Amino acid sequence: MGIALGNLATAMNKTQALQAAAVLLGSEPTPIAIAYRAEQLQLLPQAVSDIRAVLAKAGCTWQEYLDVAREYEVIEQYYLAQLTPQEVELITALEKAAQPKIIGVGSIVAHADIYSALYNTRGEVIEDLGDEVWVAWDHWKDRTEKSFRHSKDELRLLSD
Repeated sequence: MGIALGNLATAMNKTQALQAAAVLLGSEPTPIAIAYRAEQLQLLPQAVSDIRAVLAKAGCTWQEYLDVAREYEVIEQYYLAQLTPQEVELITALEKAAQPKIIGVGSIVAHADIYSALYNTRGEVIEDLGDEVWVAWDHWKDRTEKSFRHSKDELRLLSD
C-alpha cells in the first residue's frame, strides 16, 4: 500500500499522498526517499527466504546468520516481522551463545597462569568487585580463610 501511495504521489505530485506514503514506508516524504525505501522493501521476500535458509541449516552459527543478515540490515525490522516466533528465538539464542563468557558471581574459575599452583584447582567466584573478584577455592575449604581476592585477568573461566 505504501509503495502504491508512493507511485500515486509521484505521478500526481500531491504532498499529502507523499506524506502518507512516507509514513507507511518509514521514510522521508520526498519522491527519492520513497522510491529508495520501496526498492529496499522489494528485497523483503528474498531476505526472508535467505534468512530462513540459513536458520534451517543444522548447526547454524551466529556468524553464518550474521553474514546473511548484514546484506539486509536496512530492512531488518521488516524481515524480523515476517519470521516465526521460533525463528526469532533461534536468532536470539545464537546471538546469546556467541557472546563472550565473562567472569562473574557463581562462575567456576582457575588461575590463568599455567605455572601457578592454582592452575589445576577450581574455585567459585563469590563476589564481583569490578576488575577484581573474591574466589573461594575448593581445596582450601578446611582453612579459616577460604577466599582470596584476584584480578579477573589472572583467572580463566571454567564454567558458569
